[in-house]
Amino acid sequence: MSEPIVDMTGVERLLVIKMSALGDIAMTIRTVDAIAAAYPDLKIGWAARHGLADLLIGNPSLTELFEAPRGLAALTALYKPLRRFQADIVLDMQGLFVSGCVGLLSGARLRYTWEGARELSGILSGNAIIKAPPNQNAVENIFNFARLLGVEQMLPDPPSYLTQEPILIERVENLLKDAHSPRVGMHIGASVPNKIWPLEHWAALADSLIDAGCSAILFGGNSEKDAETKIVSMMRTKPISLVGCTSPRELAAAISRCQVFVGGDTGATHIASLVQTPTVALMGPTDPARVGPYGTEHIILYLGLSCSPCYRHPTCGGRYQCMRDIEPLTVFRACEKQIRQKHLVNLTDSNQVRIFGRS
Repeated sequence: MSEPIVDMTGVERLLVIKMSALGDIAMTIRTVDAIAAAYPDLKIGWAARHGLADLLIGNPSLTELFEAPRGLAALTALYKPLRRFQADIVLDMQGLFVSGCVGLLSGARLRYTWEGARELSGILSGNAIIKAPPNQNAVENIFNFARLLGVEQMLPDPPSYLTQEPILIERVENLLKDAHSPRVGMHIGASVPNKIWPLEHWAALADSLIDAGCSAILFGGNSEKDAETKIVSMMRTKPISLVGCTSPRELAAAISRCQVFVGGDTGATHIASLVQTPTVALMGPTDPARVGPYGTEHIILYLGLSCSPCYRHPTCGGRYQCMRDIEPLTVFRACEKQIRQKHLVNLTDSNQVRIFGRS
């Protein structure tokens, strides 16, 4: 540890505020676990949104988990529990109006948030000092909160409560009982249309993987059920589908039991990075340097078009070429490369994978 910027003398309780989204919560777990390891006597609470907080249940780094509804209703729901917790320091990693209010209502004497805090959260905290360089991965940016406390190193291993907890693993292995190795998990959805890879591409990729001797496993939430039906209807062979079947914790555990994971800029992709499953990330409207999967074991496919990244403001009139033009064969070869690197199985010979843009 280095000398902390914050004086930790007498600090007994720390509150982390990261309410959403699922991928952001996944990217934050490394930071909180590192703080807990560096300060084993520190009591840590985490405020997160109902449903998404499921990913944190069982995390031994946390003393308390505070679940809240969306929006301003979080203030009334959390006020009394947080007052009882009596945090000394708040790390507002959300940096929005509601999270700033939650931090203020906690009664903590010291509150910190992002340097570029939005929606008055910087004023509410009084300490908007955490830097987030735009060319740095979001996981590293979040870890700047740990550096504030003098913590310099992330933990090397994935969180065992998601990857080794016996009851959880037994549950997901039962879901995966028909999936032989190598298992390739594929999350078929995304939060916005311009992040979605075409359904016919998913079908073609899954067929190719099955033909090569892999198990193709579809992941997604209830909102992806229609997409699942269409993908399966376009395939020659039926894949294994867990769409709508897993909670966030079960999703993490199931992905950890796969040899390769494929997904766009989604929460599931950041979960795959957290549990250290080698990933093939399909990046189009977002900057892979900033929000791509964290770690060196991943392959990022990115066309780097002149209109990318556009985030939530596409200018292509719905063509979404940044995703559509990533071809299934290219993704298959990236999966093949990941499997070969792990010496898991010899698939059919092919040319070296073409990796678009950054990797």
